[in-house]
Amino acid sequence: MNGQEIEEAFQLASTLTKQCGSIVLKGFRNVSKTVQCKGNHWDVLTEYDRRVEDVLVKGLLERFPDHRILGEESVSEVNLREPLDGRPTWIIDPIDGTNNFVKVIKFIAISVALVVDGDLKIGIVFNPCSDEFFSAVRGKGAYLNEGKIQTSGIGELKKALVAHESSIACYASARPYIFGRGLEFIKECIGLRAMGSAALTLAYIANGNIDCYAIDYLKPWDIAAGALLVQEAGGVVINIKGGKYDILKPDVIAASCEKLAQRILEIVQKVEVDVTKGQLS
Repeated sequence: MNGQEIEEAFQLASTLTKQCGSIVLKGFRNVSKTVQCKGNHWDVLTEYDRRVEDVLVKGLLERFPDHRILGEESVSEVNLREPLDGRPTWIIDPIDGTNNFVKVIKFIAISVALVVDGDLKIGIVFNPCSDEFFSAVRGKGAYLNEGKIQTSGIGELKKALVAHESSIACYASARPYIFGRGLEFIKECIGLRAMGSAALTLAYIANGNIDCYAIDYLKPWDIAAGALLVQEAGGVVINIKGGKYDILKPDVIAASCEKLAQRILEIVQKVEVDVTKGQLS
């Protein structure tokens, strides 16, 4: 895709995402919405997740029928394991923060990203409850509504507000790592925040509200759009083990700058060593 085609794709995705905001708001206000479990008791789905994804997928494929879709509610595990190839690929989370949505907590987001030739080109994260429309096109910066945004630039953990999702510890294998990191972070940072939406948390890093985030056990649609926002706002996104961020394996550290990302990485590695030695369990 050339620059003009990417801009056209961005405009279409923005329009569709904003249209879906009304669906999300209707569901948000519906106290009797139907909630289903997708296997684990914490992994829930509502009819509004499906409605939003249907609108986005239909609208995008009508204009770009040769594009690939990775959507939370429609993708199969087999499809998810396929590598990114030459096809432009949309990565969609119709409602990120579904438990917040069910409990009527206004920290939720529609997340839409476009990958072309293995590189993130478009990232959109929209919270219709607060009318916060975060967007980025590769090389053009990150925006909140019409205003350009940037990360805080904070490089010292002792000055940082850290996002830390303890709910990931619902996976038994994750518990020593998640709680161990939290204990190490709180020794040094100014506070921890569990927001319940990875996409919106990353958008808040891009906007300078949060300074860093270490998260794993998630899926591509939780991270992709927000990762581009952070990068375009001057921040850093790396693999949680220190390598390059892999769009399809989104275990990441996101931070306001490289220095802070490296400090978070040091803590993550320390905790991993402590768990291996049996010093955390």
